[in-house]
Amino acid sequence: MVSVLVWTTYVVAAVVVVLYGLAAGFVAFLRQRRLGPDTPEFFLTARNSVGTFRIAWSFYAAAMGSWTLFSPAQYANSAGWFGLLFYALATGLPILIQGFLGPVVQRRKPNVMSFTDFVKQRFGRVFSIWVAALMLLNMGIAMTAEYTAVGDLFELVIGTNRVPIVVIIGVVSMLYTAYGGLYVSIITDQWQAGVSLVMAGVLIVWTGITFRQPLPRPLPDNLGINYNGFCSIAVMPISLFSASVFSEAIWQRCWASASDAKLRVGAVWGAAQISLLVFVFGFGGFLAIWGGLWVPSGPDDPGNTILFSLLNSQGQQVWIMVVVAVLSATMSESAIDSLQNAIVDNISGTFLKFLPLIWIRVLVCVLNIPVMVVSLQGYPILNLFLLANLMTTTSTLPVLLGLLDGPIARRLFTPLSALFGCWFSFACIVAYGRIMLSSWGGSMSDALNTLFFSNNYDWKPFVIALVASVVGMLIMGSLEVLILQPLLGGCIPYFRRRPAAATMPQRSPRARGQGPPGQPGMSAKERHSSENGSMYASSAAYPKE
Repeated sequence: MVSVLVWTTYVVAAVVVVLYGLAAGFVAFLRQRRLGPDTPEFFLTARNSVGTFRIAWSFYAAAMGSWTLFSPAQYANSAGWFGLLFYALATGLPILIQGFLGPVVQRRKPNVMSFTDFVKQRFGRVFSIWVAALMLLNMGIAMTAEYTAVGDLFELVIGTNRVPIVVIIGVVSMLYTAYGGLYVSIITDQWQAGVSLVMAGVLIVWTGITFRQPLPRPLPDNLGINYNGFCSIAVMPISLFSASVFSEAIWQRCWASASDAKLRVGAVWGAAQISLLVFVFGFGGFLAIWGGLWVPSGPDDPGNTILFSLLNSQGQQVWIMVVVAVLSATMSESAIDSLQNAIVDNISGTFLKFLPLIWIRVLVCVLNIPVMVVSLQGYPILNLFLLANLMTTTSTLPVLLGLLDGPIARRLFTPLSALFGCWFSFACIVAYGRIMLSSWGGSMSDALNTLFFSNNYDWKPFVIALVASVVGMLIMGSLEVLILQPLLGGCIPYFRRRPAAATMPQRSPRARGQGPPGQPGMSAKERHSSENGSMYASSAAYPKE
């Protein structure tokens, strides 16, 4: 039975993954034959090329990896139904917000190739390097979590080695992403999203038919309304939105959308699907715990198999495990190809803006390998996300306050104040860890480990990080205006007063869902060449600042 299960799931999952890759390569080949080779800009941004339907599926596929089979159920085990509800709502919320922020970013800086490129134009190179580093950390952890999740499924649930499936998904997604870029990744997203929803629907129906466990009353403390559940009111929106701000994979969908209206509708649709499915998977884990199908093996059991104990309540069915394996592999591949392209966009847009396309493709391959290796260690998924979420929370508001463009904002929200705000926030949460040392016990290194890896998503570090970042930014901004500029403006160029020019361009053709004016009757190939013929060609229709 075990050998049949292993071979069947591996073969079916591998075939599905390879078929996605072949289909993606074929789509990229047809596009390049019809329109010519992509420029580096179009390869990374797919600027203004994707409609509502595709952008909605792409938001869903980029955000919904195989982590959703693990993390929501794990969180329900400690935060209960109340925490799960806020987890699900907060998972879709960032997509919704960024769907409305994306047009604002592009109106401020129409020629951006990445979000770090926007930060560089608004705050300068030094702060953009800090943001790029945080983005790399966040997306690297997200990709590691994806590989870890699909590896955990095959190792802990199916009972085989995690290495082959991780290598298959990594290599296939790496090859078609390196060949076709963001546009092809978005095209495959709609296929992968459709298949994952069908597979999820099959599992929901199966659970509804087979689940007949007695449910004891009242709810156990860990499943009812508890402290961790109340923490989720603040923690989940803050942490998940912060992680989303520092994910180029989400911002890329904003650049790719054909118009602002299509982007907003697609974001609403995508966010609704994400929240619904996260809640469904988490509630499955909730039922497994409530019905006694899953019992922790010890105090350190992370709960990686909670949801699967529900699906195997009638014994380990081969066909159910095949459906689960296909679902996990599909969602992993869709999330990983988005992250691969996003990481390369982040690096090339920040450090290597004029890199030829061939070297961008090489970067896609090279950067993927170390992440695959790290994922084989099998770190707990929720702990990985905790580190990324807390680190990005220290810098979210300083980055987003750069969207404010009035005279006062320009004087207070400067490169120095933004960087100081981020570092001040980080220092404050480390100080909080030092203060809590007596409660947590151990050394300072133990306290930091608890703070960044195992604090159970307590609300206090996240709120401290968020508030301290703004406080630090205002402190340094005020010091610049009141003290540093008058004292040092004569000898240090940075502190010389500069006029705060308004930088709100006129309403762009993109916002009306139109292409560049004065180009009626162009063929598809001519339009593609016109829009993407140079590194900044797509911004030609926008007013310059």
